[in-house]
Amino acid sequence: MLSVYRTIIFFRLLMLCLSSAEDGIASKQMSEQIRKRCPYRMRKLWQTDVSSFPFAATPLVVDVDGDGGLDIVAAPFGESLAVIEGETGKPLHDTSWPQHNLDKSLHSSPLQYDVDEDGVLDILFMTTQGEGLFYSRLGHALNKYTFQLDAVFIKSDWYKTASTVGYQDIHKYVTDKPIAGYIEVDAHILSTPVVHNMHLLVIPVSFYFDDDEDGDNYRKSAETEPQGHTDSRDKFYVGAVAILDLKQLQISKSHGDTVVQDLSFIKLFYLELSQTPVMTLFTPTVIDVDGNFREPEIIIGLTSGNLYVLSLDGKHRPGFPVTVGSISGRIAAANLDKDSGLELVVMDTNGIVNCLDSKTGRIKWSTNVGGKSFAGSQIVDVDLDGRLDVVVATDVGKIFALHGDNGSVLTNYPFKTGRRIAGHVLVTRFNALRGPVDLVFLSDDGELHILAGDHSCLSQVALTDFSLVDILVQNVVLMNRGMELIVSTSDGSLICLGSGSESPPEELYEEEYLVMSSRIAYPSSPHSYNDFIFTVNKILVLIDGKFKARKEVTGSSFDLYLTIFGAGRGQKLDVRVYMGSIEVHQEMMTDVGSTRLKIQAPEQPGQAQVTVAVYDEHGFVATDSIFLKFNQLILLDLQWLVLAPFIAMVVILLVNHGFPAKDLLPITFPFKSK
Repeated sequence: MLSVYRTIIFFRLLMLCLSSAEDGIASKQMSEQIRKRCPYRMRKLWQTDVSSFPFAATPLVVDVDGDGGLDIVAAPFGESLAVIEGETGKPLHDTSWPQHNLDKSLHSSPLQYDVDEDGVLDILFMTTQGEGLFYSRLGHALNKYTFQLDAVFIKSDWYKTASTVGYQDIHKYVTDKPIAGYIEVDAHILSTPVVHNMHLLVIPVSFYFDDDEDGDNYRKSAETEPQGHTDSRDKFYVGAVAILDLKQLQISKSHGDTVVQDLSFIKLFYLELSQTPVMTLFTPTVIDVDGNFREPEIIIGLTSGNLYVLSLDGKHRPGFPVTVGSISGRIAAANLDKDSGLELVVMDTNGIVNCLDSKTGRIKWSTNVGGKSFAGSQIVDVDLDGRLDVVVATDVGKIFALHGDNGSVLTNYPFKTGRRIAGHVLVTRFNALRGPVDLVFLSDDGELHILAGDHSCLSQVALTDFSLVDILVQNVVLMNRGMELIVSTSDGSLICLGSGSESPPEELYEEEYLVMSSRIAYPSSPHSYNDFIFTVNKILVLIDGKFKARKEVTGSSFDLYLTIFGAGRGQKLDVRVYMGSIEVHQEMMTDVGSTRLKIQAPEQPGQAQVTVAVYDEHGFVATDSIFLKFNQLILLDLQWLVLAPFIAMVVILLVNHGFPAKDLLPITFPFKSK
């Protein structure tokens, strides 16, 4: 009987072991399926401390020095300006970076413009105090091109007759010339300007008294006021937009040891004068609303709740301004309902998402999501139904996805984190071939969240610090597989996270990989100055890889090979080529795909950054660039040709006459005794 019990126990143990083995195999298979479906394997590649101040604006990911690797131009709120190598996280070698920035603050991301016309884009930093600082790619300050936005003069007692003055009557109270009885109020830049067509700088400007900076201006004006004058500096707020043609930054005026640009050519359009704060806190959107390849409109919202649409000449579009709640976040523009026009997505501080017709200003739908969005919205097809959706993150820790055509909330949304989210929701794809889009966002508890659009996957990475600005994605570490995330933290650090989850090389041809990675990339905020849409079939331009490998061009002209992806059949596109910031070629094209452009080379040997920009009818732009050397090999050959006769003569003399018995030059031996 005992042997029977032993046999039963043995078989039960055997079955238990087999079951455990099968469960182990099943769990491994399930783990592999989850790994393929949820390819989130984030790891920290490097971290570098740029400043002890937080980042108030996103960095810029570009190739600064033309070595083929991407760099990160970082401008924290204060203390320093830096260019970091994307591969290593170290300051750019053999340059003067970083530069100290001890007495100025920045709310603006870095920009690029070739101000000295040497063919290579320089870096422009716009300070909060309204000053434009140019630096060369090597980190040398280009002081003679520094410019300062002028102050405005506001009638000292304007607030006694009105609480707010619109753009129609603002000229009665605000001027750019000093007049008796007017108070001088300085300009401030609280968001990133836009560089349109490589030379027009569209600047959102806020005029107000800063307690630390503008006290002297107010005290001087108060001395002329009658006895009993009260402090009313909190009643002088002006929202405006300035347009500066950077091509005209050539002639400077010297005042002692300082150099100040003459900005008499600037266009400044006053939008609103108010007793309550009226700020332009968000980058303007620059697009052609009518979609006819003409001059674009500037779309800008103020904290007063007014949404303005005006031309580059300051003419306001009929139907605007439109008044909503205090506008929070940047204004997105996209064709949400597949009609012939664009819609504008505007959020206010009451938690309402508004969708407006860009041509008439009519509100098409409004949805209350609760909470505020500090960054605005992103446009993406979340549920893969072929229709664009609107994604917003709120300060109460919720991620909303709304149908773009009617504003209704998508199934499974909102997603709740329970913590405040300050930046945009980054939309990307960790699996380039299959599956939903991925939403990446950082909450204020330092947790990085990666959420699949259909909620099938969720991953969290503890970074121990939060961010006030957007997360960027780009392939900055070439030795690491896949794309990298760039996180700019509130303590002035840059963190590079590697995904390591790109599709295997055998699943993607080289060109397909380049196209997909370029569409996924988000190297600045936004991707371009008017690109708010994440889609895998957006218009894209790539310079031919074989041409990029040349690096050197000889002759008076050269053939530029490029390919345009994603354009519809017969779609008209405006293709422009720039050397530095100078336009050297422009043509309208309808035959998309691979093409060749004949480009004139510079007259002088040297190096230039060649940029191809493709614009659609609304001005949405796609770009690609390359550094090229022009006729430098010929210049080197000419130098040798100049030296060749002298070298040949010396060789012939030495061969015919031999070396002299004595030294060619007299020498002394001071260490020998006489």
